[in-house]
Amino acid sequence: MKIGFCAGPDRIRAVRDAGFDYMEMPVKTVTEMEDGAFEDCLALLRDTGMTVPRCNVLFPGSIKLLEDPDGMDAWLDRVFARAERLGSSMVVFGSGGSRKRPENMDYREAFLRLVEVTRKIGDAAGKHGITIVVEPLNRQETNMINSLAEGACLVAAAGHPHVELLADYYHIARDGEPVEDVVRLCGVRHVHLAALEGRRIPLEPEEGIRNFFTALKKTDYQGMVSIEGRCEDLRKEGLVSIALLREMWEKA
Repeated sequence: MKIGFCAGPDRIRAVRDAGFDYMEMPVKTVTEMEDGAFEDCLALLRDTGMTVPRCNVLFPGSIKLLEDPDGMDAWLDRVFARAERLGSSMVVFGSGGSRKRPENMDYREAFLRLVEVTRKIGDAAGKHGITIVVEPLNRQETNMINSLAEGACLVAAAGHPHVELLADYYHIARDGEPVEDVVRLCGVRHVHLAALEGRRIPLEPEEGIRNFFTALKKTDYQGMVSIEGRCEDLRKEGLVSIALLREMWEKA
């Protein structure tokens, strides 16, 4: 199992020194870089030997996907071009602020609009050989696609070869979702992870994570696991977390 860490370009060396297999960068941040700064980022990745097979944070909050997604197409052209240059084959579609349902829009209309938007995102991603993975988020962060089941429904409704599903342990645990849905839905292609308490990098065994790993193993999950949690000393805490998660995975 490859374990990565979600971080910006400023932490490339720290992620490498902590022993992570890869890093997952916020593609929004990378896309907003000036050309020179982006080239410097690519050069640093080459020098350190770090890879970025996954990216997250697809949209800025200013793009409202269910209202007037003005600028979405132009943004996607830029964002996937840069993700491709980073070497990313998957980009996470979380962006809770962008996909939030307006108060005056009922769920059915919002879901149907989101299906069409997701197909368009899949089209744009596919041109660069990239797949997007829909990330269900807890109810405190958005009001659309708040469970693994809803995420699976969106992926199924979109019916697009470049649209898949992500499972994030923190969001599942935060809202008390049944971890068995990982097995029931059996379509997870990428995983995010953070300790439930404080949304931190996991440093202690957590029964919920163990159960999550057990469910993933039942589906013969072969993908990557990206830690998306708070961390003060990445070099020190990263080493501990990697060893812990590998042991938990082996015993799950």
